[in-house]
Amino acid sequence: MTTILVVEDEYITGADIQSDLIEMGYEVPRIVGNGEEAIEQAGQLRPDAILMDISLPGKCSGIDAAQVIRDTYSIPVIFLTAHSDGPTFEKAIQAEPFGFIIKPYASVNLRTSIEMALFKNVLEKKLRESGRTVRALLNATPDALALLDCEKKTVAINDAMRQILGKRPEDFSGISLADIIASGQFCFNEEMVEEIFRSGKSFHSKDEWNGEWFDTTVFPVREPDGTISRIAIQSHDVTWLKQMEDELKSIGIEQIEHNMEQFQLLNDEIRTPLQVIMFYLSMGKCEYRSQIEERIKIIDSLVTRLDKGWLESEKVHSFLLRYYPPGSDPDAGIPAFAGRQSR
Repeated sequence: MTTILVVEDEYITGADIQSDLIEMGYEVPRIVGNGEEAIEQAGQLRPDAILMDISLPGKCSGIDAAQVIRDTYSIPVIFLTAHSDGPTFEKAIQAEPFGFIIKPYASVNLRTSIEMALFKNVLEKKLRESGRTVRALLNATPDALALLDCEKKTVAINDAMRQILGKRPEDFSGISLADIIASGQFCFNEEMVEEIFRSGKSFHSKDEWNGEWFDTTVFPVREPDGTISRIAIQSHDVTWLKQMEDELKSIGIEQIEHNMEQFQLLNDEIRTPLQVIMFYLSMGKCEYRSQIEERIKIIDSLVTRLDKGWLESEKVHSFLLRYYPPGSDPDAGIPAFAGRQSR
């Protein structure tokens, strides 16, 4: 059974409301007459909804109590008031009530307001749960993530991106593309993002920031009909990969140089004895001359292959030193929207 807590300082009015609610099928465990007790009973009873008179005696008004109850227990509050003037409503609306009932009220309006408040509260719970699920998914990766709408405002953002921007969780609603760009970590700008909305082409870059390297992708998110309604930003820390690439490149050059030295040594150690043998064969007759010459041809073929290996190694070595000198970025020079680029 749905439980309703009634907060009304006039006992007779409170009793009438309680009677009406019970007749409608609701459970009304008690009536309280001030804001402090309303907060206390809300925590103890955890009712499904609260009917709260705006004007209550004491330091804690109905509006104050409603704000505490909503923030602490997420219980929907419906305001009861005999005042329908503008200033009262403007002040009461700050407590984000789930409805207003003007006294005197009709029973049908009372039931409708309660059912609408309960329904709205269920929707809000689902939205909160959905929001928690989205945040959990976004934070499941160490990558910095942000989702922007057509106005370039954040729709979703994870803790990694918020940390980069120096933003607190409560600052979520105020984060925009301008804030992300202002962080200095990313090399894209607003014009590039607008181009993604127009063309649907992704942007990919590799950027150095404060001694670390980040692989960043900005890509469109499409609706079922193909229209682009969101832009997603994902930045992955690839510092370790960059360091490994540099290390492997250095090791590769060293290994090629070592191989070239070995090719040269083998060449010298094999070709020189062959020349001596050929010289002795040319000095006179030899019973096994033809067999020796045949073997020499085989060895000479191996030496030729060594020469070729040395030449190929030299080509690779020269290429690496020419295009990837120490400290260079192997991804430099590739234009935006066509692949990676480096700052």
